[in-house]
Amino acid sequence: MKSEMKSFEEHRTWKLVDMPPGKKAVGCKWVFKIKRDPSGKIIKFKASLVAKGFTQRPGIDYNETFAPVARKESINTVLAIAAAEPLEAENVDVDTAFLDGEVEEEIYMDKPDGFEDEGSPKKKCLLQKVLYGTKQAARQWNNKLSQQLDDQGFKSSAADPCVFVRVTREEYIIIVIYVDDLMISCKTKEHIASIKNSLMEDFSIKDLGDLKYCLRIEIHRKREDGTIKMNQKAYIKRLSEKFGVENCKDVHTPADSSSKLIKMGQEEAFVPKYPYCELVGALMYIATCTRPDIAHAVGEVAKFCERYDKSHWAAAKRILKYLKTTQDLSIVFSGINKGELIEFADANWAGDLDTRRSTTGYVFFLNGSVISWNSKRQPTVATSRTEAEYTSLYSATQEAIWLRGLL
Repeated sequence: MKSEMKSFEEHRTWKLVDMPPGKKAVGCKWVFKIKRDPSGKIIKFKASLVAKGFTQRPGIDYNETFAPVARKESINTVLAIAAAEPLEAENVDVDTAFLDGEVEEEIYMDKPDGFEDEGSPKKKCLLQKVLYGTKQAARQWNNKLSQQLDDQGFKSSAADPCVFVRVTREEYIIIVIYVDDLMISCKTKEHIASIKNSLMEDFSIKDLGDLKYCLRIEIHRKREDGTIKMNQKAYIKRLSEKFGVENCKDVHTPADSSSKLIKMGQEEAFVPKYPYCELVGALMYIATCTRPDIAHAVGEVAKFCERYDKSHWAAAKRILKYLKTTQDLSIVFSGINKGELIEFADANWAGDLDTRRSTTGYVFFLNGSVISWNSKRQPTVATSRTEAEYTSLYSATQEAIWLRGLL
């Protein structure tokens, strides 16, 4: 907590003032978090002071709030390019990133618990920088970082505003931004070091070196065979222990093909006695990041988060058991078919037994490596197999156009 308060002082986050009549102060609280390394080992206990943004008033304490983050497909695409070229890939974390954003509104905040000033008990904190928890914090930070990169000659992608590229005769640099995590890729480490040094002039950054861990994703590079592997083995292991399947028998498919899941009857009493939504949410994150092989199965169990029974819970746990059995499976990026973007699309006509809606599925490969995939129910009921296939192809074509814009 003292370290956090010290960073506020260094950033001049607020100043103590008498609050004018008619103004209302925003509350604040301490949030405590455990930081872990890729293996799940505890490396740090962190205390963060956050403003109670839910007490802010629109049009008075904040206006615009939207802030983008990089799509997972953008990260995959850059990794596929890095493996094929090859490019170096390193990671940078910006310390107390949100405190670098400038506040545009007049926001008063209560003093933090445990650090009240006895000499001025009635004074409030007038924010000079946006604080974690404020509605506009992420937007102001993103604007500040984007402006700094723009000043250094980077241009944001029209497809993804969190992908920045700088091309000159000597260098080709790609930066992907996910909130306060930056992935930097280019031909040489010297150019990456130059970018880091320029960032250090404006921000307090932590140099994490070669890209090995990002967003609970483990990244392993083998330079001898020119591959980059990506998996979530440690995260799957922790989930297996949390939901009690670490010692289960091996399961080799994510779903049982002999059974179909259906809605509970309205006359049946719903008793939420399983942590179903928590498990499904974790499975969705894994399916989105590194495991396209479970995307369809996860989509099926996700349909029943509102009302579920024992059969749905068993189906969700089966997916986790499958992940535990196959936790070493990885997405592998290489340069086998350099420069080639391939798309596959299909549909499961009327596969939903409750609504008879079809399911769209597609997958994209760049340089022989999977970079984008999806499995989702179609928005309308298809009256024929042909209609279902065209609807699926339409969704895949939308993604293809976006990927072409990114590339």
